[in-house]
Amino acid sequence: MRVGSATLDHFLSATAFAEAGEFDTARELVREMRDILLVLRHSEPQGGVLVAACSMMERLDAGVEILLAAPPEGESPTLTRFLEEVTRQGRSARVLHRPGLSWKAVLAHAGAVSGIVCILVESLEKWGLQSHPERRRPPPWSRRLPCPLVVASPLGGEV
Repeated sequence: MRVGSATLDHFLSATAFAEAGEFDTARELVREMRDILLVLRHSEPQGGVLVAACSMMERLDAGVEILLAAPPEGESPTLTRFLEEVTRQGRSARVLHRPGLSWKAVLAHAGAVSGIVCILVESLEKWGLQSHPERRRPPPWSRRLPCPLVVASPLGGEV
């Protein structure tokens, strides 16, 4: 994991609060540094991927950063409600619009941002990726992943 000065400042601040007995504040500072990278091809995601994202955020005590391969205009009501719910729960959430986003750019982003704990995608097929035919070992493209990959719909169908 790459540690930038902002991340180091977060760690040092969290440590100082923990040493002073302010454990809740320290926990909040650390939580802000953990995000799931939710990668969406369209602004209207399948509901199952958002359910998976909520579940993962709760289990990992993390926020969400969404890489959206669609232009900023026309953001869906489903995604808006999801972001409102995440914020209401006190978790961090942000959307980065990247029209024409490639899988290579997703990997570069995940590797460059500290605090990304996993990448969550709707399906491999939407990215032109395939699992290993025998499903016994990881496919060659997965060796370049900077963090774990979670696929909401392994077979590419509805979630």
